[in-house]
Amino acid sequence: MINHLKKLATTVHRRLLPANTDIGVLPYLWLVYLGTFFVHFVFYDPPAWHVWLSAIGILFFLICYFRAYWTSGTHTLFYIAAICVIGTVLTLVNPGAGVFFVYASAFAAHVGQPKQSLATIAIILAYIVLLAWLRDLPAYFYVPALTFSIMIGGVNVFQREMAKKNTLLKLSQEEVKRLATTAERERIARDLHDLIGHTFSMLTMKAQLAQKLFDHDTDKARQEIAELEQISRSALAEVREAVTGYRQKDVATELANAKTLLNSIEVDFHYHIPETPLPANIDSTLGFIVREAVTNLVKHANATRCQITLSEAARQLKLTIADNGSSKAGPEGNGLKGMRERVAQLGGELSLDHTQGFCITVTVPL
Repeated sequence: MINHLKKLATTVHRRLLPANTDIGVLPYLWLVYLGTFFVHFVFYDPPAWHVWLSAIGILFFLICYFRAYWTSGTHTLFYIAAICVIGTVLTLVNPGAGVFFVYASAFAAHVGQPKQSLATIAIILAYIVLLAWLRDLPAYFYVPALTFSIMIGGVNVFQREMAKKNTLLKLSQEEVKRLATTAERERIARDLHDLIGHTFSMLTMKAQLAQKLFDHDTDKARQEIAELEQISRSALAEVREAVTGYRQKDVATELANAKTLLNSIEVDFHYHIPETPLPANIDSTLGFIVREAVTNLVKHANATRCQITLSEAARQLKLTIADNGSSKAGPEGNGLKGMRERVAQLGGELSLDHTQGFCITVTVPL
């Protein structure tokens, strides 16, 4: 029975709202403001035609309300106008119909650019004033209608513009990442070509020479083969060294990656590091710790703030990673164990503090 109800609710939801909307169930919650329309009926016994007109008006409003979510641009103006017409008709029986003009102003954000949206809200406000004057409607109609139309309409326009800017920002960040990835691949390909291109050419020449000498001068051929082995071992060592260099991450790079990641999930992130260069082994180890700590924060901490500080004093480096998450003391996972092992290899110490959020402190001698 429950599964059938869930399927029915999902089907209805998909028919009422577009699939690409990111506002979830908020459109249903916003309908609670319709309650202000029925408050007026509490204070008197409405005739039957008032009830029927109100029921028909609300039915048509709900149709326009949900259909408006499927439109944008000038097409939204049709539903805004229809909602205003419904509100105008229902003022004949209930001054609480001013709430419909608030809904109309809320949809003005979907019309287009901010100027167009604000102009639409201004027209709705002017119409509210004109209607109140022509019908001699009470303040119960025009005061809430004007006040909340300005507030909710303006807030919706602002939020929609912020959502557009956030979308563009995320797109630009993704483009930067793609360009950086492409540049890194090209650099790796170029470095590997410069590194092993000449070596492989030499190996080929040595192998051809050894083959030619094998029938005439066996000792010379063996010497060439021995040199061939030495060159190949040297090339292998150079490739391993180069690949190790590619895999290493420094603190500055990991902090930049952390800033992009944490800002994308709305975590307030700040960091401070000294400008002096660090030894390569310490730099790569601290970079690993920053990466692991940020990964744990995103997965488990539910934090809204994070601060990373790297300072130097008395020939010691101190790295502090603090957040306001809900982490609790418990058995350490592989990530923290890996941090401790790497810090121990450098002769340093790692400590944890769970009193206010979660704080990792790493001390490493220089």
